[in-house]
Amino acid sequence: MSTPYHIGLYALVQHHGTYLIVRQAASTLPAGPYGLPGAALIGEVGGGVAELHLRRKLLSQLGLSVGELTLAGSHTLRTSDGHVLLNLIFGTDYNSGVPNPQQGVITAMEWRSLEELQGRGDVPEWLLNTVRSYQEHLSATSSAGRTQGRSILKWGK
Repeated sequence: MSTPYHIGLYALVQHHGTYLIVRQAASTLPAGPYGLPGAALIGEVGGGVAELHLRRKLLSQLGLSVGELTLAGSHTLRTSDGHVLLNLIFGTDYNSGVPNPQQGVITAMEWRSLEELQGRGDVPEWLLNTVRSYQEHLSATSSAGRTQGRSILKWGK
């Protein structure tokens, strides 16, 4: 018998220099008024692929299709029932779809630049750090003349 695991999978979706932020009815991300689209993956070791699950969640929750997923941040969280949850945040580009938030899951959504997020004063530091880290990755890959790859990025500064 394998051990069940809990992993939160979230997307930092970028489109023309802005990022999609949402309010979810329930989320495994740290508390705050803003978060990212995604959900917890609860499965058995050896079952399913995290990236495929996240793509399906983005399509069902928001009606969006995204590009390549690059790990942009991670953290752990202990739930009230004692489980430890690993949250993975993947940076990606918007590909297609008309945003259509799923009722009862996504309560609000908006596209904001890093500067707008920083200026609000109520955006959680983990979200700002993830956006900064992903922007550094995009800058490094574009200045090197390479396409976005599957590199693991640092979390925070």
